[in-house]
Amino acid sequence: MSEYQNNAVKLMDLKAGRESLLNAKDRREEFIRQSLELYYAMGGEWECIQPIAEKVYSNQPTRIDIAVGNVMYKLAAIGHVSDIDIIQAAYNKLDEARQNMSTSGNGHDPNGSVAKIPGG
Repeated sequence: MSEYQNNAVKLMDLKAGRESLLNAKDRREEFIRQSLELYYAMGGEWECIQPIAEKVYSNQPTRIDIAVGNVMYKLAAIGHVSDIDIIQAAYNKLDEARQNMSTSGNGHDPNGSVAKIPGG
């Protein structure tokens, strides 16, 4: 997993830039957007979002390491129910992002060569 994480962070650095990558607000907003996209893709209903958020915010914040573990734990179950390998899905996303960068002009150095991401 750390190899995947390192590659994903390098790719996000190239795509979003160091400032955005290290900006907690940007990371939070992107995470909630992607989480809601997953919720919606699984058939989640708009009307259920506010009650869920109210329940979460009624408790003390969880430590980040525990919250990340909780997300990974639940993703494993989502992968099982959806009959997908979540790590393969994650690598597919990296491949797609690399391809998009190489065709859109992002990730290029001033000499015109595509930035190399280890493992990519």
